Amino acid sequence: MSYSEFRPQPTSSQVVKCFWTLEEDQAAYNSDEILPDSYMELVVNFGAPLILETERGARSEMPRIFLKGLTKKPLRLRATGLAQLVGVRLHPWAMSNLFGIEADQANVPIIPHNGIILRDFAHALELSAQRSDLTETIACLQEIVSNTTRSAQVDITPIQSAIELLYATQGKMRMTEIAAQAYLSSSQFERRFKRVTGVSPKTLTRLIRFEGVRNRLTVDPYASPSDLTHDFGYTDQAHLIHDFKAFANRTPGAFAASVAQQPNAEFLQYT
Repeated sequence: MSYSEFRPQPTSSQVVKCFWTLEEDQAAYNSDEILPDSYMELVVNFGAPLILETERGARSEMPRIFLKGLTKKPLRLRATGLAQLVGVRLHPWAMSNLFGIEADQANVPIIPHNGIILRDFAHALELSAQRSDLTETIACLQEIVSNTTRSAQVDITPIQSAIELLYATQGKMRMTEIAAQAYLSSSQFERRFKRVTGVSPKTLTRLIRFEGVRNRLTVDPYASPSDLTHDFGYTDQAHLIHDFKAFANRTPGAFAASVAQQPNAEFLQYT
């Protein structure tokens, strides 16, 4: 596996967490699922076609460029050969500013013809890929995102600030307190939050906690369940297990056991 991350330029850091590249052989890429987390991903596929598999076994080929929103279940993407991907990891509030799409109205994944901005990404990257390496493609992506971010007109400051608070507190802050800081009623806050992110405040809070537990277990599969329960604000271990299983389709213990067997465990979720 070859995986690299690149920091965003200051002009795009408001919406981008990082840019990344991944190259992995078919067997390794197909050996696991992509677990939910609290970020959106714009993915550009320069390698073999990717196939999306549903829980019922239906299969469909993914477009070369797609946007993965916030999901609540594992995503099964299967490579038909060598996987070569370039991605933009986006903050949960990024969709409106970058693509002019209300997240709660969008389907996942979003294909290129669903939004003019995504088509522009596709066209520019296809041209870049014909004449440059992946590093130059990242530079091209940086420029496109920076230009698009500067031209954004949607004011999502209250929701962005609220989400930043959720990250800072590992999802431990009460929604009523966050809504009050945004000078919104609870119902106004929830409606605006869902329009921007596509999920409710409660769902994003759960995703942030789940992501924290998953990341801890990825680097330390022998972490104590009691420590995880305390550190990430679960009421008890049953609460931890219930939430983790809801997102991962397996218990924290089963996930930790699989991590312990992986030689490159730190790259399991590419975060």
